[in-house]
Amino acid sequence: MTTGMELRDQGVAAVISADTAAHRSAAPYLREALDAFIESGQAFSADDIREALAENVVVRRELANRPNLMPALIANAAKAGRIEAVGLCRPSRASRRSGRNLVWKAAA
Repeated sequence: MTTGMELRDQGVAAVISADTAAHRSAAPYLREALDAFIESGQAFSADDIREALAENVVVRRELANRPNLMPALIANAAKAGRIEAVGLCRPSRASRRSGRNLVWKAAA
């Protein structure tokens, strides 16, 4: 029997592996930005990553078409123990106002 966590992990893996297709190219930029935030030691949210890459047309296009890519990459980093949730923040995008964003920081 598959648990909810196993299904989540399968979904994350599917989203990340789909980005390896030839026409996909946002993940390297997102990983680079995520790594920079982790290395800086400062707290960050998905909105901070999105803002850091606001001028990147490839990332904007792919996130519009595949909104689960960034959460999958963040979840993967958390599962690997690279980051940990340290709080909550309100999303800045109008489409996410009623949701919640976790605030992340490099794992101790």
